[in-house]
Amino acid sequence: MANDDPKVSRSSTRSRVAAHVLAQVSSDSEMTAEVATHREADQRALDIVQRTVVSLLVLVMMGTVSAVLAIYLVVSGEPMARGDVIGLWIMTGVVGLICSVTMLMINRRRPYHPLVLLGLLPMAFSWYWIFGPGA
Repeated sequence: MANDDPKVSRSSTRSRVAAHVLAQVSSDSEMTAEVATHREADQRALDIVQRTVVSLLVLVMMGTVSAVLAIYLVVSGEPMARGDVIGLWIMTGVVGLICSVTMLMINRRRPYHPLVLLGLLPMAFSWYWIFGPGA
């Protein structure tokens, strides 16, 4: 039998509305958590892309200077004083070290990380032709 009492009818309607609102709030909080998770993932991906692009720019701009100095010392046809050659050779290493330290710091690593020695590669490659047996 149907209950015709208006107080009971209102209270059951209120409880149904309250249950519906509670379910809606619960699903909204789940959606908010899901959106926040996606937002954090997108932010991390963007951060990685930005660090990669800036690192590549540093590598191209500063690494090229170091490599060109090393190549110039090896293939230059004009005679240079021994002190000039040594000065340019040291400059090759310093620019390479600055480049590698900059890249490490962009990628949130310590500036004294062992990978900093990769900046000395142009200097090491040119050593044989500058100071080797035929020099």
